[in-house]
Amino acid sequence: MKKYTLLPAFITAMALLGSCESQLEKVNPNAVTSENYFKTAAELEKGVNAAYTTLNGSYLVGNCYVWLHDLRSDDFVGTTLADDRGEILRGSLGVNNSYTERVWKGFYIVIHRANVVINNTVTDDEALKNRVVAEAKFLRAFSYFELASLWGGVPLITKPVSDFSGFVPRSTQPAVYEAAINDLKEAAEALPSTYDAKDNGRATKGAANALLGRIYMQMGDFANAKTYLEKVRTPGQYALTDDSNDNFREETEFNKESIFECVFSPYPSAAEDEGDDYAQGLYRESTNGTRQYDMNTGNGIVLPAPGLKKDFETADVRRKATIYDVGDTWAGGRMTQESWKKYTLSYKNATPGNVASAINRRLIRYAEVLLMLAECENETGSLVNAIARLNDVRSRTDLKTAKLPQFPNAAFPCRTRDEVMKAIMHERKVELAGEQVRNRDIMRWRASGKLALIGGDPITYFQANRHELLPIPQSEIDRNIALGTGGVPAQNPGY
Repeated sequence: MKKYTLLPAFITAMALLGSCESQLEKVNPNAVTSENYFKTAAELEKGVNAAYTTLNGSYLVGNCYVWLHDLRSDDFVGTTLADDRGEILRGSLGVNNSYTERVWKGFYIVIHRANVVINNTVTDDEALKNRVVAEAKFLRAFSYFELASLWGGVPLITKPVSDFSGFVPRSTQPAVYEAAINDLKEAAEALPSTYDAKDNGRATKGAANALLGRIYMQMGDFANAKTYLEKVRTPGQYALTDDSNDNFREETEFNKESIFECVFSPYPSAAEDEGDDYAQGLYRESTNGTRQYDMNTGNGIVLPAPGLKKDFETADVRRKATIYDVGDTWAGGRMTQESWKKYTLSYKNATPGNVASAINRRLIRYAEVLLMLAECENETGSLVNAIARLNDVRSRTDLKTAKLPQFPNAAFPCRTRDEVMKAIMHERKVELAGEQVRNRDIMRWRASGKLALIGGDPITYFQANRHELLPIPQSEIDRNIALGTGGVPAQNPGY
């Protein structure tokens, strides 16, 4: 294993260097380190661009991150998933699953690149520097929240790592959450509310506050979550689009509902496609088209689950924004089987097969903020406010036109806290299906015992003390010699 073969070699090399210290200078004063690499704030901006590039890249939102989240939800069924994605879907994944390894690695690359930016020595343009550092803190917090919610405690690294001394053990999950919260509070103070069009896609004050709400909710602290989510509900800052489809089309990116988007381009450079471009950074092409309906053969890789399809109410036009039904039209004719529609190019691209997409993925949007607020209001005792936030979402123009009933209604009477919670759980499922949210919702409701309200755990393979968290990748256990030395075991239960 690597930790046993590399370390002796490293120690031997250090011993040889030590024996020659009379002939060699210990420090090269002209050496470039991660702390002094960037000389100007403009160069520092290229550094944070590199962190965005990795977030958008194939290890994360461009591919593996989407599969990892959505296949752990109950929104998907697979037909031909025989690789590591099939293991995720069936709950049989092990310590060598390539998708979990890539997502882990991808987030630590973001963290490393953010750390380089945060720990800088730039002095020339204080305003730009402060903004760029705030962006880096947002990206580091986003990464640590994802890691902690999926894996529990993880190594908490806040400075650039360049040698074996940088290895650290796993911190506890609460400690990682708190580190992300501290980053976001500082970021929210320095980030702008908006950018010029050329900088669309960068983190904003609204994105930082919305992510704070997500983290506090996952921790079960609904009072603090409500505080930060209310900052996002500032009148005039965000609003729902009139058409639900506008959140998933290329032509309507950066709309009034969007809070944080991963930006994709139809013509990325080769370096951008691999997540390695330090200069451009915000733009690459998504490979999420692999989830798209195969127009030639009629075989989808993954399909909407029966339980999701039946949960849409008759008048709910969001089903048409989410799922293609048999007989629906697409750019090449009529559908012959049900398929996913969100984030696919089928509405305008008649090319058969799995087509890579340049549609930006909206990682945080205003509808989710309203639904998070509904849950927070219900948990803190205000059923009236919770119902109001639910009805805010159902007041979208296309839903009102379709006469989707407001809450309370016959199906959801909303007389008690549990009944309101059932309405919240329903609304989150149909509004946010296929948006990498359902998996974390299930985890939160499982921990609080609320899944009983919807008939029990919707993940049929779930086993306690195994499936709550993902396995730490074996490659990380082999690499990090300090991983299990801080009181938190190197591996999660059940693996």
